[in-house]
Amino acid sequence: MFVLVALAVFVQSVLGGNLVEVLQNDGETTLIALVKQAGLADALLSGEYTIFAPTNAAFSKLPQSVLDDLQRDTTALANILKYHVVKGSIHKADASNELQLETLAGTKIRFNIYNHNNVVTVEGSKITHFDLTASNGMVHVIDTVMMPPTGSIVDLVAGNSDLSTLLSKVQSAGLAGALQGDALTVFAPTNAAFNRLGSHVLDNLRRNPQLLKEILEYHVVPHTEYSAGLYNREYLRTLDTHHDVIRLGVSSTNGVVINHRSHVTQADISATNGVVHIIDHPLTMFVLVALAVFVQSVLGGNLVEVLQNDGETTLIALVKQAGLADALLSGEYTIFAPTNAAFSKLPQSVLDGLQRDTTALANILKYHVVKGSIHKADASNELQLETLAGTKIRFNIYNHNHVVTVEGSKITHFDLTASNGMVHVIDTVMMPPTGSIVDLVAGNSDLSTLLSKVQSAGLAGALQGDALTVFAPTNAAFNRLGSHVLDNLRRNPQLLKEILEYHVVPHTEYSAGLYNREYLRTLDTHHDVIRLGVSSTNGVVINHRSHVTQADISATNGVVHIIDHVLIPSRYLFSAILGKK
Repeated sequence: MFVLVALAVFVQSVLGGNLVEVLQNDGETTLIALVKQAGLADALLSGEYTIFAPTNAAFSKLPQSVLDDLQRDTTALANILKYHVVKGSIHKADASNELQLETLAGTKIRFNIYNHNNVVTVEGSKITHFDLTASNGMVHVIDTVMMPPTGSIVDLVAGNSDLSTLLSKVQSAGLAGALQGDALTVFAPTNAAFNRLGSHVLDNLRRNPQLLKEILEYHVVPHTEYSAGLYNREYLRTLDTHHDVIRLGVSSTNGVVINHRSHVTQADISATNGVVHIIDHPLTMFVLVALAVFVQSVLGGNLVEVLQNDGETTLIALVKQAGLADALLSGEYTIFAPTNAAFSKLPQSVLDGLQRDTTALANILKYHVVKGSIHKADASNELQLETLAGTKIRFNIYNHNHVVTVEGSKITHFDLTASNGMVHVIDTVMMPPTGSIVDLVAGNSDLSTLLSKVQSAGLAGALQGDALTVFAPTNAAFNRLGSHVLDNLRRNPQLLKEILEYHVVPHTEYSAGLYNREYLRTLDTHHDVIRLGVSSTNGVVINHRSHVTQADISATNGVVHIIDHVLIPSRYLFSAILGKK
């Protein structure tokens, strides 16, 4: 192993050059000139470092007065440049969201990874080119010069006279301590923004410290969101008690607009514990939500009336037929209410059978009801709630398309508030699972080969874990492998185990959360990925070959999708061990 490492270092030293030469080869002439002016060139050759290198264009974005001052004050210039350097070689693969690294300036810089647009930032500066390897370190190219923060978010607010009202409100609400937490984003209203509320509203906030606290928390997002990570129609959950969301509009013409009204007037002000964006209107969503909840509780009526007002006539008729209407008025409940269209998706024979068997009908309907009022904000990925039927339903949250499902049914309308509970509208009738994933496989004669393979490989126990997705090949799928391959699998239990684990994803993925060109990491030893193709014409195709023929079969510990070809990890595709050439 030492020989390989030594060889790699030798190749890098021959081809890449030292850090200064790599910067020169990449055309960072302004940075090199400033490094030499600050007397840091020799220091960068005396050890192993990673440089986050601003481009010439990045330096040109600085006001000329700032650049002139830095060139006159070599101590300040050296400090800025050292803020772009960390010890050791940091690769792109080493980065993780919210990771902080100490710089040669003695202060830290923060990585943020935004999966939706594949952007990685450091202190909000977008990394445009990764892993330029030098003989004594690494270079990552960034699009903005980073300026060391002057303190925490509270220090930043306290040091800006235009945020003095915000500072006094934070102190009045006792929130200064909370704003010392790490990885925060604050949308900070100016003094003029608070004045726009009017004296009557400001007086109410002075008299109601709890309301003031909630409104201020509604301006705080509990993770770091720089401009490079914001996108149009994004929803960000806030720190307030109800975890209300703020809605972003992002465009080249209007910049960033929050809740259709408040504009970000100054973005990406780094603090040691996050980032601040200055805004021109306070965010008052919480007040509107509180008013909406009050109005709904007065005007919405009880649960049955809310269902009626929303047009769920089929559900109401079945509730009455099952004799459950009075029960729904006797306590506080949350109903996951299938639409009329959802019921129409059921085979007529199933619907007829339920209408003839009121006990079975009541059990299905109770499976859609949980005790208490569950708001959208209460949902978290993989959260399970016990229903009145005695079995649990599972939430899944898919951030890439803003979909929330319950047992795979998409919630299309949230938080219809009744006087005795809550209604969420869903697009599919939920059917209680008959058991675990292993029970489901064992109960399906078309999956008998899979069951025998799982038992041979000793995987039945692993498939009893929670929150799993299994892509289950049919008997015919295994037969497509051919007798020679099947014989090899019988003789090689470790290979069989790896291939079966390659069909298992260690989290719950219903159809509503799958998307085209998605990669899902599997449970096998190497954590190989399966690649999805999703389209309206071909449905879900895995690894360009295997089709999902039956989707979203719920189990008590996850979900099963039945497929028509066995999935083979790419490293085995042309292996003699599978009998392929």
